[in-house]
Amino acid sequence: ALCGHTPLLGLVEETMERLQPRNVARIPWDEVKRHTSSDDLWLLIDGKVYDVTPFLGLHPGGGQLIVDAAGKDATSIFELTHGEGLRYSLRLLNQFFIGVCEGAEQAEPAEPKAAPTPEFLATLR
Repeated sequence: ALCGHTPLLGLVEETMERLQPRNVARIPWDEVKRHTSSDDLWLLIDGKVYDVTPFLGLHPGGGQLIVDAAGKDATSIFELTHGEGLRYSLRLLNQFFIGVCEGAEQAEPAEPKAAPTPEFLATLR
């Protein structure tokens, strides 16, 4: 993927780590999984937490899709349901970012039959 520049990989990863924001809210998974109702709904996508409550009524695919993904890791289902509009959807999603989840690895996937692709994860990060 680095087109012959493998020695740069360590430098790139180190730089990306150093550029990560340190002053964001750290939200325990136990807290994230409590917000699953249509009047208070958070999504977990790639370890990040989004309060998408105000978006439920505006979601083109209907709010129920989002409600169904709450309380789980919604990363793979987000990728599967956004296809060609993915970049636009991610820009919109970022408006609802509230913090990072501590303990996100405890969350069950909303779509257990499909893992997120490496390309999708690279786009998210």
